Amino acid sequence: MTITIDDPHRTGYAAEVVANTLLALARAEGRALTQMQMHKLVFIAHGFTLALLGRPLMYNTVHAWKNGPVVRKLWQHWGERGTKPIDTNLPVAAGEPDLDADPEVLEVIRSVWNAYGSMDGVELSRLSHTRGSPWAQVYGQPGDLIPNEITREYYTGLARSA
Repeated sequence: MTITIDDPHRTGYAAEVVANTLLALARAEGRALTQMQMHKLVFIAHGFTLALLGRPLMYNTVHAWKNGPVVRKLWQHWGERGTKPIDTNLPVAAGEPDLDADPEVLEVIRSVWNAYGSMDGVELSRLSHTRGSPWAQVYGQPGDLIPNEITREYYTGLARSA
C-alpha cells in the first residue's frame, strides 16, 4: 500500500509522523531519544522501508551532514537541541496520514526500533558513517541530498546479509 498525499509525486509519510512513532516506542520503554538518535533512526527506518517494501517511508529529503544523515524538516523543529531528550511529539500538519492503517510500515519501524533503538547517538552516527553507507557515498560531494536509490541499494544489501 502506498500513501499519496495531495501531490502525486509525494509518496510516503511526513517525517514528523515517523518521528512521533519512534518517540512512542521509546516512551513505552521509559526511554527518551535525542535529536541525533532520532535523525539516524528515522533514516534507518526509511532505508529498510525502501529495501523491504519497495517504497519510501517518508517524502522528506535526507541530507548528508557532518554527523550523518539528517532530515532537514526534523532539524527545523529541533535546531541546536544537542543531547537534550525530546520530550514532546512534533506537530503534524492537518491532513497528513498517520501510520495506523499501514501495518507493513509499522512492522519495519518496530523492527528497526528493536535492532537499533538501544544505541546512543554516537553509536548510530558511527553506524551511519560506515564505508559504503549512503552518507559515505554522498558526503563531501556537490549537493548533500542522499538519493532514495542509493539508500535502497544499501539497505537491500543489509537486509540480504541479515
